[in-house]
Amino acid sequence: MQQNGQEQQERGRQQQAAEQQAQEGQPNSATVSAEVEQQLAAEQQRAEECMDLLRRTQADFVNYRRRMSQEQAEVRIAAQSELLSRLLPVLDDLGRALGTAPPELASHPWVQGQLLVARRLTTLLGQLGVRQIGAPGEPFDPRWHEAITTEVRTDVPEGTIVRVAQPGYILGERVIRPAQVVVARAPSPVSEAQG
Repeated sequence: MQQNGQEQQERGRQQQAAEQQAQEGQPNSATVSAEVEQQLAAEQQRAEECMDLLRRTQADFVNYRRRMSQEQAEVRIAAQSELLSRLLPVLDDLGRALGTAPPELASHPWVQGQLLVARRLTTLLGQLGVRQIGAPGEPFDPRWHEAITTEVRTDVPEGTIVRVAQPGYILGERVIRPAQVVVARAPSPVSEAQG
């Protein structure tokens, strides 16, 4: 019997030891929730980093599209300007030809045809956004005009365009060709004293 009592005690100890091991091997609910919260915080941080990366990538793409659009517009305007700068001398020649036509031939069909061509070409340039710059009476502006000479004038303020030797043209705000003009200047005090 004594052995039976000792066996029971031994089984009891083993059972207690097994229960202790089971309790020690199983984490309690507080440690489980702390680990889950850490994992959740780590995943939320990763998600936020991914969202930041996505936002930056989207912003970069929007900037890229804007930059490409601006570059395409600039290339288009440069190409148009190049073409127009080569076409303008033809318009100038046509204007000179019409300017030298004798008045008695003004109603001649050939002259009228040239006038029609000149008008259509001018209308087409206007539709493309090309504007003529430089007219007598305008103030001289070095952005739009090129002074080829000055002329002493007392009837107009100094710096006023007196004559246009060659009209200029702009496309939007871009100068295709500056107007070549004669600008009024005031008489110099030396010339007045000598006169």
